[in-house]
Amino acid sequence: MTDALDLPAIKAARQARKEFLDRLEPLRRDLYAYCRHLTGNAFDAEDLVQESLTRAFTQAAQAHSPIEKPRAWLFRVATNTYVDSYRRRHPVPAELPDSAAPATADPVEVRDAWKELVTLLPPQERAALALKDLFGFTLAETADVLRTTPGAVKAALHRGRGRLEAPDRSTALKVRAEPDRRLLDAVAEAFTAYDVPRLTALLLADADSEILGMLTEDGAEQIRSGSIEHTLDPSTPYRYAATVEEVWGEAVLVIRRVEDGVAVVNDLMRLTTEDGKVRSIRWYYFSPNFLTELAETLDEPVLLNGHHY
Repeated sequence: MTDALDLPAIKAARQARKEFLDRLEPLRRDLYAYCRHLTGNAFDAEDLVQESLTRAFTQAAQAHSPIEKPRAWLFRVATNTYVDSYRRRHPVPAELPDSAAPATADPVEVRDAWKELVTLLPPQERAALALKDLFGFTLAETADVLRTTPGAVKAALHRGRGRLEAPDRSTALKVRAEPDRRLLDAVAEAFTAYDVPRLTALLLADADSEILGMLTEDGAEQIRSGSIEHTLDPSTPYRYAATVEEVWGEAVLVIRRVEDGVAVVNDLMRLTTEDGKVRSIRWYYFSPNFLTELAETLDEPVLLNGHHY
């Protein structure tokens, strides 16, 4: 039998990661905004943020010299992470063509049409447009982030902006299986009632849970003794309430913290369901930029929790 991993080493790695995230905290808002433009929706954006930060931590640990331009470096990590994810689903050319072409659309029009445009573009064109037209990178800086040439960036910008003039620019949005709405209602009811046994019974025995960027749990019992019991602590002066709502075209559980009769957005639970039970839970408690956008969408106040314990 393989020995268990040394706990002090795990604790040291966890502490190092927290310190690393603290150093990057001033860049998280820009990183989220960039990922939001790449993916086209808040759920995938936060997933990309978390995966990019994980990669960045690993790459920083392997670096042999200081990272001189952390913002550009972090955008490069996010771009590569996104491109890799896209290629797993849709094979695309490894490199941008090196031919240059003039822009045919105003950057303001690109910005206004981004919600539609983002669903149509290959990842390199998407990244080039976001960096150049939305984040103000120069051609040289954009080429550096994308590890290509200014001529290739010009070609990507031309192709991307040209989509604005295409007569048949229909969108092809990512489709995600709808969760069982009755099960979501049952979870929200049990959660709001602080009924831990009933809530646990709604989970598959091998369900999994992730508090994005902070904690993963495997199995219904670990979820119960971890995130559920920690969240639904009856000794606190406040209570949590969950409601099933349509947010960005998807049924989710919006979690509000209620104290002295005042309710504020504090978390979101995104569930995957299977055979009448919950297969997985994703909590956005430590996703401040995501929660800010959620509260703005709902036109409600928000209570943020930082990005780690």
